[in-house]
Amino acid sequence: MDARSVNTEPRKSNADRYLTYIAGEWVEPSGSRAIPNICPAHKRSILGQVPVCTEAELDRAMQAAEGAFPIWRRVSGDVKMKIFLLAADIMEEQKQEWLRRLTREMGKSLFDAKLDLDEGIGATQVLATQGVSMKGETYPMQLPGMVMESRPEPRGVALIITPFNFPAAIPLAQIVAALVSGNTVVWKASSLVPETSQAITAAIEAAMAEVARQRGVKIPPGVFNLVLADGRAAEYMVRHPVPAVLSFTGSKQVGDYLDGVASGMGKRVMKEVAGINIYYVNRHADMKRAVGNFLYGKTITSGQRCTSIQELLCDQEVYEDFLALAIEGAKGVVMGDGLSDELAHTDATPGMWSLPPMVSQKQFDRLKNLLAKSVEQGGRIRYQGEVPAALKDEGYYFPLTLIDNVGPENVLYSEEAFGPVGVCTPVKDVNEAIRIINKKIGIVACIDSKDKDVTEHFIQQVLRTRVDDGRHGTGCLWGTRFGGDRGAGSGNPSLDENMVYGYTLWKTIYRVYSPPT
Repeated sequence: MDARSVNTEPRKSNADRYLTYIAGEWVEPSGSRAIPNICPAHKRSILGQVPVCTEAELDRAMQAAEGAFPIWRRVSGDVKMKIFLLAADIMEEQKQEWLRRLTREMGKSLFDAKLDLDEGIGATQVLATQGVSMKGETYPMQLPGMVMESRPEPRGVALIITPFNFPAAIPLAQIVAALVSGNTVVWKASSLVPETSQAITAAIEAAMAEVARQRGVKIPPGVFNLVLADGRAAEYMVRHPVPAVLSFTGSKQVGDYLDGVASGMGKRVMKEVAGINIYYVNRHADMKRAVGNFLYGKTITSGQRCTSIQELLCDQEVYEDFLALAIEGAKGVVMGDGLSDELAHTDATPGMWSLPPMVSQKQFDRLKNLLAKSVEQGGRIRYQGEVPAALKDEGYYFPLTLIDNVGPENVLYSEEAFGPVGVCTPVKDVNEAIRIINKKIGIVACIDSKDKDVTEHFIQQVLRTRVDDGRHGTGCLWGTRFGGDRGAGSGNPSLDENMVYGYTLWKTIYRVYSPPT
């Protein structure tokens, strides 16, 4: 099989409506409602129409996944591993086309898109091997004539709901973890990135067909399903009796609500919802490094990551000096189309940071309103970049903005901005910084200090699942543990080989026997 020849191009009807993938077929949803897929850099450019699946079509996807489960769970781990290693090869061979497609519909820079896709391919390769590497446990004999063991087994149908900000990495990690551990999948992708979602589906479809042909294995239709729908469909799918597992990545408000619904029905829930991520600059910091990390953490993916830095805490004796350096450094922030040569040059140049558009009008307006409300509540804008005239009405470009005087009563004190707005706060010392961080919900805490006693104290005391020392905190490397806790998520590992166990249940077996005499 030539990986380059696999068709992963967008699938549309004659009416320019994207197709969905249910029970092994590419089909056009029958509902009349559709959402335009708008290019964020050029908002008058409509890439296609995203139709909204009807409840009947969602039911069909659930029934297909449920029907395929008894057969798919018995497919050997070796076959599953080979399927996903081949899918990774397809993505690797077609990488350049995928990067441009991802950038065009999501808005991030090509540099950022490569980080996203590389992470997704890497996670696929790491998780594929779990098809032959998942382990159970045996126990020493405790009673004569009885042996005991525990083994992980698939739960059934996994409902996977993913966001727009990492169109490749997040879906691939969750989908492969679920499928390689023997579950079947119904995937509700973000309606903002249908073309990337279709490409992932096409790669998995082709890999399944090819490995099944090579190995003479029958893989039933319905093992993997892609549905296109709006946010309102999520609750219907979560309340559906078929899914045994819910994996949700997205906003805290929606995630917490769906968690409550699913948990109340006895479903296994894994969620990633983030919160307020914080960068602390100690009086003994490397100021140049800290400025660079802070600006990168505010501009990469236009601040639309669950690991994006929202708040800067800085020792008060160096606060104004740091802010002056950050404002000076902000001159190196360049706004533009993620596909442009200008942003490619910016991302390749030290001391410069690209700032592509936000993903949609909805996200742009939400951030604009949050910032206005914060100012009404006493927030003070210390810096705001200027959107170039040629971009002002072209796309969803939001300037880098730094604001301080944000107290506990201010909306930006506790609500995630999810965009290029940074809250700046002076603190007395590292202990005050730790107290503030531990009162807030978030995934990431960062520190910059040349005093390693301060750094180690900070690392030990902050209640976050991700801590960076001298680094920006955004993104993560596949093969490592990652996941929010304490309100920022359900504490499940993702991106490493252990995430497959989130999709399994542990079955303990007691066996009795009579030794021959």
